[in-house]
Amino acid sequence: MFTRMMRANTTSAKVDKRQVAQAEFQKVIENACVTGFHGSASVTITVQDGHIQYTKVAVERMVR
Repeated sequence: MFTRMMRANTTSAKVDKRQVAQAEFQKVIENACVTGFHGSASVTITVQDGHIQYTKVAVERMVR
């Protein structure tokens, strides 16, 4: 029974990290795809053995 609970908690943590990555990507798209934005934006996920470990967001804005 304890093993089942651990497995359920691990599964929900994976879903949360995926949702976080998707939400960050959505924010980047919304903020970068506007008139007046010049530069680059990226969302990088670090994956280990099929599991998201980290989500990194980078925005580089060019000032004209």
